[in-house]
Amino acid sequence: MSEVGEVRDVRLCVLGFGHVMQRFCELIGDRESLLAREYGVRFLVTAVGTKQHGSFADPSGITPADLLAQFRGTGFAAGELPGVDLVASSDADVLVESTTLTHDGQPAISHIDAAFDAKMDVVSVNKGPVAWDYRRLKERAASEGRRFRHEGVTMDGCPLYNLAEFCLPGDRILSFRGVLNSTTNYVLDAMAEGASMAEAVAEAIQSGIVEADPSLDLEGHDAAAKVAALANVLLDADITPNDVTRESVANLRLDDVAKVISYGRRLRMVGQGQRTQDGDVTATVSLEPVRSQDTMYWVTGTSSCLVLETELAGTIEIIERDGLLTQTAYAVYADLLTIARNS
Repeated sequence: MSEVGEVRDVRLCVLGFGHVMQRFCELIGDRESLLAREYGVRFLVTAVGTKQHGSFADPSGITPADLLAQFRGTGFAAGELPGVDLVASSDADVLVESTTLTHDGQPAISHIDAAFDAKMDVVSVNKGPVAWDYRRLKERAASEGRRFRHEGVTMDGCPLYNLAEFCLPGDRILSFRGVLNSTTNYVLDAMAEGASMAEAVAEAIQSGIVEADPSLDLEGHDAAAKVAALANVLLDADITPNDVTRESVANLRLDDVAKVISYGRRLRMVGQGQRTQDGDVTATVSLEPVRSQDTMYWVTGTSSCLVLETELAGTIEIIERDGLLTQTAYAVYADLLTIARNS
């Protein structure tokens, strides 16, 4: 705990300013006094770059609460995402990479490299860099004395990567298995209640769980990126989503779902990763009919879960109930505090 008066500024450059980062600004605004009193830090934003809403730059920095008020009031200056150039000129301590997932992890990977070039630490809620280029980025961060945190890329704010890093000293994770995509889970539950695929997707879009284009979720791309990220971090793999065997639910029919239910099972999109005896890692995303004895059976709606098989600690089950914006925003908050406490 920091003594009163010992408050230092942690300056942020933010790329991507969607709902997660807006919620993050609200969280920080609500906790400014606590952060100063308990952690001795004040977060300031010196630059923001977005694809659709323009950009912001202020060398002196403003609080996240003031930034959000400006965004909702006058907005940011017009222009496309300046990316690398904005990072280089931001004079920030930490890059928060919150742009949209792409099929190759770019331009987010370039943004992170630019941050390391500028001697900045990085917090990513974009799973692309962890799924596509984790080993190189991790090794570069370590060699240059930088921190690369990414708790929010897989299970919203659930402390999954922190658990593996800080709570299993001397142990080794052998495999993982989980339900990781909320959209697919929501759609499968709706179809189990009789909705068609089109009706289930429309309901998910209307409730705000999925974007207007749900193809990344339904075709398994989002889950494959999460599985690749998990394999790279937890199993020390060096794979990309292209290496994950992937199944789509886009063409699933009501008859298929009803048949599974008639056997007393539920359909779940399950992501898995496992070390093989020869040291390789296999990774899959597949549609499975699971029994009621399986943890995956009971994970419904926007909840998610992950089961870890470890060498010494045995089986560890992690379940997050109804993870949404606040939990993912908390992951950014937690990662920034981890960096601040170790600076």
